[in-house]
Amino acid sequence: MNKLFRRLVFLLAIIAIIWLFRPFFHELLMSFVISPLSGILIILLVLGLWGMTRSVLHLKFVKISDTNYTLKAGQGFSAKSFSLLLIVIIVLGFLISMQNEIRLFIASKQVAFDNRSELPNFEPIRLTPKQVANRYATDSFQSPQEHLGDSQIVTINGKLQRVFPRLPDGWLLYFLKKMNGFVTVEVDTLDRQVAIEDAQFKYSEGVGVFDNLYYRLPLSKFFVTYSKEPIYLKNDKNEWVTVVPYLKYKNFPFTVPYWGGIMVVEQNGTITDYNPEQASSLSWVQNNRIFPKELTLYYANAYAYKDGLINKWFLHKDQSEVVSLPNDEPVLHISTNEGFKEMVVAEPYGRSYGIYKIFFVDATTGKREIISYDMQSQLTGPVVAADYIKREFPSYNWGSFILSEPRPVKINGDLNWMLTIIPNDAAGIAKTVLLDAKTNKVLSFDTGAQLTEILKTGAVPETVVLPNKTDVVDKAALKQQIDAIQQQLDNLKTLLK
Repeated sequence: MNKLFRRLVFLLAIIAIIWLFRPFFHELLMSFVISPLSGILIILLVLGLWGMTRSVLHLKFVKISDTNYTLKAGQGFSAKSFSLLLIVIIVLGFLISMQNEIRLFIASKQVAFDNRSELPNFEPIRLTPKQVANRYATDSFQSPQEHLGDSQIVTINGKLQRVFPRLPDGWLLYFLKKMNGFVTVEVDTLDRQVAIEDAQFKYSEGVGVFDNLYYRLPLSKFFVTYSKEPIYLKNDKNEWVTVVPYLKYKNFPFTVPYWGGIMVVEQNGTITDYNPEQASSLSWVQNNRIFPKELTLYYANAYAYKDGLINKWFLHKDQSEVVSLPNDEPVLHISTNEGFKEMVVAEPYGRSYGIYKIFFVDATTGKREIISYDMQSQLTGPVVAADYIKREFPSYNWGSFILSEPRPVKINGDLNWMLTIIPNDAAGIAKTVLLDAKTNKVLSFDTGAQLTEILKTGAVPETVVLPNKTDVVDKAALKQQIDAIQQQLDNLKTLLK
């Protein structure tokens, strides 16, 4: 009795410890919620190992005749049971290797997009790319005990801003200090507009351990996937709050993610759970982003599977392919006259580079829309736009400069791509460039006023530069480079003599 009691106490203690520290097991357990087949496979493998061990430990010789003996397991698996278990494990392994494809196919059948024919008006336009905003923020921030975390683009007081959380810097301060506020950079202007705000949070990202945001959230709601990119907004009291969207899953055994809601974390540590309908109706989130961008990308990728797996693998009929520049994210966050939206551009599958589909998801409500283009549209996509722009600016050393963040712009109702030429160290903006997606005509400008005039009138101001290869090349500098290369060649030739 005492032995049974001790075992019961030990079991209860283990359960209590697991319950207390359950946030540490959250991601592990969620991997089995997302992939139930993986959990089943592990159980079968453990069962198989246990059965094989018992079989080996209980092997014995059994006499079957006066001169013949055979090995037989007294316990564990019989040959038939082991063969059946092995077949089930092989089938499960095959299904697990295919599960991501199957999940995307199921999602393509369950997730619908409303068709639309026209692009929304993009306003205000984001002029400062993320890399430059990061540089502006870090160059303006002076705190020996803090560093800036990753930024998210939101609308604050009608301005497009990147919000950088101020996080403790160093392993000791990670445990001792709180998140103390934000650095914000206005990105709807070419001017450097940086502000520093104080707002201490009881729970946040970037702190340890029990005050960490991702320890506290699972204590409030378990078995959901939380976005790894918290969104910082101001509520109706003009106080900073942390918004963390989360995903739930449906279907078995091939689960499909869907928007479960948001968790709002106030500065005093109060955590409130809102389902999508409740979240979308909050006054302070209107025309802002609360929808998980991970889901937007997942739905856009799933669209390629709508005509079945055979078509996806072999036939490629009406198959789209999400694209983005190497240093940029495929999900564009844009402000429009219809509210804040998440936008994903897709080209046709294979070696075709025109725009094929544009996916829009309302960043507040999650409403999904799609624009489909036929072969007559002949619109250049954002990736190829970068190639055309580089061609028009041959004087730039593209090992020292990069093209950053394609952003959609409408001029006279037509789609244009705006990209920014920045140095590798992101220390400012070298040039802002527009490419007409229909004609591939390139314009460059240096001020926001020039862009505003183009958008309002559809005409090119006299101050805007029309790139011309012979105009933009510094001939003296080019001749100097040629002479230097020629000198190097002459020096190499002397080594052959």
